[in-house]
Amino acid sequence: MITLGINYSQMHDSSACIVRDGELLFAVAEERISRTKHDARFPRNAICACLEFAKMRADQLDEVCFGWQTAGPVFRHDLKSYATGKMPLTYLNGLNSTLHFLSMWHQESGAKKFAQQFGPTRAKMRFVDHHLAHAISAYAYSGFDEAAVAVMDGRGAWEGTSLWHGRNGRLEHLLTIPFPDSIGFFYSGFTEFLGFTPNSDEWKVMGLAPYGKPGVDLSAFIDVKAAPYRIHARQLAANGTSAHACMTALLGPPRKAESEIDDRHKNIAYAVQDACETAMMNVVQLAIEKTGCRNVCLAGGVALNSKAKWKNRRFGNGGPDFRAAGSFG
Repeated sequence: MITLGINYSQMHDSSACIVRDGELLFAVAEERISRTKHDARFPRNAICACLEFAKMRADQLDEVCFGWQTAGPVFRHDLKSYATGKMPLTYLNGLNSTLHFLSMWHQESGAKKFAQQFGPTRAKMRFVDHHLAHAISAYAYSGFDEAAVAVMDGRGAWEGTSLWHGRNGRLEHLLTIPFPDSIGFFYSGFTEFLGFTPNSDEWKVMGLAPYGKPGVDLSAFIDVKAAPYRIHARQLAANGTSAHACMTALLGPPRKAESEIDDRHKNIAYAVQDACETAMMNVVQLAIEKTGCRNVCLAGGVALNSKAKWKNRRFGNGGPDFRAAGSFG
């Protein structure tokens, strides 16, 4: 069984891998070949590299698996979020959601692109729920027979955070916290507020945080006392962007890109990182409670944030054994 895996959402970081009978042969991000940072285009170069390494042709593949749901569920969840007031329905928000849906729908969520660029294939096209793909990527390569699996990222189709129980090579879904109740959404909002590029420069906020001091109150944007957390999404996206009136009123004006970084920015970064770590640890503790297992697998763009420090600060030497693997978009 030869399976080609593709990560493609037009959002960021396209990639591909190839697997033979459950063994990973080769994997590469499109940006490594195209030399375009966070390349979100259809990963033609990465796919070609996978096929070349495996000495395969596209028409010899048995499966082509996309690590995202099809376009419809993503768009439906956006509409539901607007209709229920969880996200503000603005012209920009509505336009972006609609354009993304139409583009992916026209491409058959990537399947049409594959056929156009690689010709006919007998391979079965499969679309895997994004958080399930994340969970598999961590659990399958962890070495654990049993593990609690926590997936935290910006968003899947409808997911913000999800919990899974891995046992004997299979995953049982336990819980999903839907987007926009997402730690990644919270963090990227403040990445933009601090003058950096959201969903790209979060590492800069993380690096800035140790230079700050406690004292900034972010309770208007995140509640880390809720179980396991609660994001006040409308406060982060009132006008379709993160740097809006509420944040400015409570924290001062947003930092302009490439401008000087002062103590206020450092202190905000500290508060963002501290709130993020607290919310993430709440998620991990909930996963352990639900599974009764202290082996923990982490996946998703948020989940690698300070995992080593968690164990030392929160659990001590008797804490759970962490494994982190897979794609982190």
